[in-house]
Amino acid sequence: MARVLLVGKGPPDVGGIPTFLHMLQSSSTGRHQVSFLNVAHHGTPEAGRITQGNILRTCRDTWSVWREARKSDIVHIHSALTPAVTVLRAGMFAAAARAGGCAVLVHAHGGNLQSWVSSRKARLTLKASMIPAQQVIAVWQVGAEALTEILGAQRVRLIDNGVDTLRFSPAFSAPPAAVPTVLYVGLLTPRKGLLDLLESSRLLTARGVKHQLVLVGGTPDEGPQARDAVLSAAEGVAEIRGRVCSSDMPGLLRSADIFCLPSWWEAMPLSLLEAMASGLPAVTTNVGDTSRAVENEVNGFLVPPNNPGELADALERLLVDEDLRQQMGEAARLRAVEGFSLDVLLGSIDSLYQEAASLGRRRRS
Repeated sequence: MARVLLVGKGPPDVGGIPTFLHMLQSSSTGRHQVSFLNVAHHGTPEAGRITQGNILRTCRDTWSVWREARKSDIVHIHSALTPAVTVLRAGMFAAAARAGGCAVLVHAHGGNLQSWVSSRKARLTLKASMIPAQQVIAVWQVGAEALTEILGAQRVRLIDNGVDTLRFSPAFSAPPAAVPTVLYVGLLTPRKGLLDLLESSRLLTARGVKHQLVLVGGTPDEGPQARDAVLSAAEGVAEIRGRVCSSDMPGLLRSADIFCLPSWWEAMPLSLLEAMASGLPAVTTNVGDTSRAVENEVNGFLVPPNNPGELADALERLLVDEDLRQQMGEAARLRAVEGFSLDVLLGSIDSLYQEAASLGRRRRS
């Protein structure tokens, strides 16, 4: 049994990484002894910036990683790996874990990685920061390809995100809604395409297409100013529900009719997979690996980012056609079950840990 230390942002943070970490912890099969070091910031978010607070927290967290690594075989670090400040922070954690005698895994979750590494300086920063890591794992194919170009194929592995299709399941007996609900779940920030979605909702209202728009999410890493821009634009257009507990998420998804994720960039978003497993047709932008989950006009619609008009057109097709919503929702559920099973994800992680555990033990001997 390997002793695994997970390192990443948990509560009070929200988003893909905290959700993924919670899933790993709650789905543990007992084959490994898993502990968690939460490096989330409890104050005003300052992610991606060089501030005194971030420097002090990084030094403190790096020491904590080294201390806990001495009691572990594997340190599994979860990071967006973009921008430079975040990459350097992950690199410091990785170096501390190696100094503690562990095998080091870095799990990359950031959907904007491939754009960020377009500069030579960024590529060198990433390459140097990842020297202590034996394996770098990407959750999306485009990201894996970008990492492979910089780090080499032997050090990079693609492991698709997975979803618990028993926990997230459709509301089969739900009566059709008089006014269909379009649901967004994620961080409240313009980079998630929310200003585009709000403009699409205005266009639909002007066309006489009945719907209600519900936005669920918390403050993003870039801080409250990004959230406030969304809240201001949403006034009179959408219902804002803020953060929702993980335990309430399955019921929230079952109460909706359509899921919309209009992001400017993504990796393989867990929120999309959870919605599909819940039997919701999805309208999402064709970014990252969303096209590997959503087949256009089969289980949802893919639209270009930053295009409220095309987003409104796709939403309208589903809003006015209950049969199409049901048909695409069933296809979405099937795709989630067959292509993104939690069991497959956990099996891949288990194999990764078994390989890494021997490295960690050899370093100690």
